[in-house]
Amino acid sequence: MKYTGITYDSRLVRPGNIFVAIPGTKKNGADFISQAITNGATLIAAETDAQVPPEIEFKKVVSARKALAELAADFYDHPSKKFKLIGITGTKGKTTTSYFIQSILKSAGYKAEVVGTINNALTTPQSSDLQAELARMVKAGVTHCIIEVSSHALDQYRVHACHFAVAIFTNLAHDHLDYHKNMEEYLKAKKKLFEMLPQAGVAIINVDDPASNSLIQVVKGEVVAYGLEQAKHELRSAKDNEHDVDVASIDIREDEMTIRINSFDVRTPFIGMHNVYNILAAFQCGLVLGLRQESIKKGIEAVKSIPGRQEEIKCGQPFRVIVDFAHTPDSLQKLIETYRKVTKGKIILVFGCPGDRDRAKRPMMGEIAARLADYSIVTTDDPHGEKPDTIINEIVAGFSNDKCQMTNVKCWESIVDRKEAIIKALKMAKKWDTVLIAGRGHEKYQDFNGTKVAIDDREICKAFLKKPSSV
Repeated sequence: MKYTGITYDSRLVRPGNIFVAIPGTKKNGADFISQAITNGATLIAAETDAQVPPEIEFKKVVSARKALAELAADFYDHPSKKFKLIGITGTKGKTTTSYFIQSILKSAGYKAEVVGTINNALTTPQSSDLQAELARMVKAGVTHCIIEVSSHALDQYRVHACHFAVAIFTNLAHDHLDYHKNMEEYLKAKKKLFEMLPQAGVAIINVDDPASNSLIQVVKGEVVAYGLEQAKHELRSAKDNEHDVDVASIDIREDEMTIRINSFDVRTPFIGMHNVYNILAAFQCGLVLGLRQESIKKGIEAVKSIPGRQEEIKCGQPFRVIVDFAHTPDSLQKLIETYRKVTKGKIILVFGCPGDRDRAKRPMMGEIAARLADYSIVTTDDPHGEKPDTIINEIVAGFSNDKCQMTNVKCWESIVDRKEAIIKALKMAKKWDTVLIAGRGHEKYQDFNGTKVAIDDREICKAFLKKPSSV
């Protein structure tokens, strides 16, 4: 039988569609099988038995999520086999690294697209949506696709049935423990990308990260290492001269940094040691794909900004304003440390934490803010189903009063309204200061228990800085 489409949402079923009933945390897709049939589904796949009319095909499956991925890949004729698919996983750096790689490929004359946090509601789309997107790329003549692969996506088989040519590991740090429960389970999810990498594929792994050894053990094919401490590791690529990246020097300045890689000076406005690693991963990927080092350098240098990633807001003000997606303890610490080194004045920080997520990181981020920023304004992120005050109080619990007591000046406050918090920080800033607005980056809406409220940190800054009296 020829099917007309595939979906996991009974409301979107059209005549001739395949409907896969996925069990969720709040609703079970099996409860909507009758609706799917009414809407015209001709094949139903579910983990439990179901009574369906004799003309409807029914498949009982062990895993509905895995079945959705396999059925979608079959329906769209396995698009990931028709170009180079590059997967990036890790706690931090996925988005930035993906944009560097895309630019490198474009500089070399290829047509490359990115699937990730900035252009999708989910970092990694549901498998049927992803396969549809990959099929669209095939028709558009895309030669390479770079996809951010989240731990949730790996655990939920969203990239199952994808054929990866390259898999990249950036790092592992505290995040998503509301979902994975502990770091061991979090790492286990990340490891799945490297387990599914075929023998002909290449794994590019940051060997400076302690989790790297665990990932290397499951790779069937070639492993290519990168990192600043790489020389200390026994692991080198099988083709040393062709694939290795060596860093001779790193020069971080106020507005840019220069990294000398394999005798090439690479200049970028993305400063900080975390971006050194992102650039090394991208450089290494370019080499693995057989690109000339001149093209790799050109591609990296062509990236001048990435939405919500160390995005500087310049409106003629005498202080620096940075909007960044940093939303984990490690990324917040690296963000503050990066700008501490190039800030002559004070660091003023605005941040919060999302609700219904990993609560353990809240006081950790409060402690980091108190220790590293000169002044912090704790505010609302995405509260989801929690009360904003509850989240803020858990963050504030991590603040130490020691610094405030020594200087006899309060070093933090809480303002629930995020727009008000941002404006307060901008009003406080003086010449040579840096205002860091962390946690949301490119995002344009806050979620209050299912209600979306429009807010863009970058636009708030621009509106105030251009005309303070009007905001």
